[in-house]
Amino acid sequence: MRSKMRADTQTDIKDEPAIRVPTLVKRYFCLLWEQRSMAVIGLLLATITAIAGIALLAVSGWFISATALAGLSLAGAHSFNYFAPGAIVRGLSIIRTTGRYGERITTHEATLRVISRLRSELFGSLAKHHWQENPLNSHDASSRLLEDIKYAESLYLSALIPGFVMLLSVLLYLFTIMIFLPDIIVWILPMLLLTVVLMPYLYLQQTLKPQDSLHQQRSQQWSSASSLFTNLRTLILYQRLQHVSATLLDNASAADITERQTSRARQKIMAINNLMCAVLILIILWQGLLALSVGELGGSHLFMLLLLTLGTQEVILGGTSALANFGLGYAALNRINAHAPSTIQQDLRTFISAAAAAETHIATPSAASPAIQFNAISYRYPQRASAVISQLSGKLAAPHWYWITAPSGHGKTTLLHLLTGQLNPYQGTINIIGANAGQLCLMPQQIDLLRGTLRYNLCLHQPHSDEALLKSLTLVELDHWLRQLPDGLDTWLGNGERMLSGGELKRLGMARLLLQDSRILLLDEPTAGIDQQRAVRILNRLHQHWAGKLVIINSHDSSLMCDSDQAFAID
Repeated sequence: MRSKMRADTQTDIKDEPAIRVPTLVKRYFCLLWEQRSMAVIGLLLATITAIAGIALLAVSGWFISATALAGLSLAGAHSFNYFAPGAIVRGLSIIRTTGRYGERITTHEATLRVISRLRSELFGSLAKHHWQENPLNSHDASSRLLEDIKYAESLYLSALIPGFVMLLSVLLYLFTIMIFLPDIIVWILPMLLLTVVLMPYLYLQQTLKPQDSLHQQRSQQWSSASSLFTNLRTLILYQRLQHVSATLLDNASAADITERQTSRARQKIMAINNLMCAVLILIILWQGLLALSVGELGGSHLFMLLLLTLGTQEVILGGTSALANFGLGYAALNRINAHAPSTIQQDLRTFISAAAAAETHIATPSAASPAIQFNAISYRYPQRASAVISQLSGKLAAPHWYWITAPSGHGKTTLLHLLTGQLNPYQGTINIIGANAGQLCLMPQQIDLLRGTLRYNLCLHQPHSDEALLKSLTLVELDHWLRQLPDGLDTWLGNGERMLSGGELKRLGMARLLLQDSRILLLDEPTAGIDQQRAVRILNRLHQHWAGKLVIINSHDSSLMCDSDQAFAID
């Protein structure tokens, strides 16, 4: 457990200097730069593949039309070189196929390398955030996060590559047109600018604007469906099923309408883009026929330019969504950055996650008895107007046991979470003396039972001997229960296996705590579900076993306090 410590200073947390947090956009491109060799190779192969495909279409068109024209006369048929164009066509086919295969390997490899680093760093940072203050397990927050990660990961593959390929293909297309029809540039340049610049921008606007509203509507639809199935029996008993079902249908209908409107808007943009491409072909045909009539252009070359235009337009249409994908990924990275408080080193090579609150200093453990001192700490949950803990001060020192007393909802569990670092106080400081972060351990109210053996549930990936496990179970009176298990410590527990009662789960949690051997122990409702006599016996044993330690208990049953225990009131 991580603890909040302030060794020598007594300053307010809000007075700490703010941590400068670079955006995840910089981190993404830093990771991409680390894979620049693979990424550049993939970019070049994607470009070569696209250009080879366009050239294959154009050369094939020229070859077919030139062959047909040569076959009109016997002399032309004998003099025409069929082998060189055929070899070029086969060569372009091989280049396109090989390039496509290599491009898939390199671009996906670069993407997966970036994703693996980004995901591990991102989720590592998210895991250290205080989600009790801003819960991530709500459907709206978690689904938005997963959606944003999907968009962010596709920046290189779905935005940078098609955008770069489109721009380079258009430049090469213009260069080719200038060779055969230089006077036509004044006609086709405005059309190309509209299709390459304006259309992607309009497509971006039609993609970004409805994204948030559509996500909110789908989240509302999911929440309504979840509520309906969770409370189905109650809704039927109180004849409210029809009303809730109608609400669910309304939510689904509204989301479908938004999605259809968005899809139609994007289809209109693509239709306009196709129309502009058709106009571009007509311009090429018109100017090409004029050049053909005066002998400036051959018929086969005109057919080649038409097919070249068609091939380039296919690349342009594929790259129209590149700007939208970049906008989605960029916005997603900015939203994720708000969920992932982090600091990145100057060279942006090492991702260091950091809490959004004050910097913590861990006191050096000493032989002195452990103690906790808090000075005027206050805490308010974001969704509440008033503070649950206000200006609380005090000192808790070993070897005493302290029982936190306060009515329900007055901050007993909140105080334990503040001590363990799961929450940060808005004001005040918490000093932990004579212990480090690894020597403070919490037994929560809800004890989770993992699907695995009893040994696994006790050890939690830490090495413990069978003797230590048996001793901890004996102290909490689970030794008799252990002897009844068919496979002893290797008996499987959890869903689909042997289950425990509420009191047995609590005692299993105490056994886990005993195995930690920490100097400061926090117990949240440890005796709930355990009968009074057994609870008294277990606590008496723990008094002896934990002699010299600092024990802080949150419990509604103050009758379990011993004469040596002390009450700590939260006003």
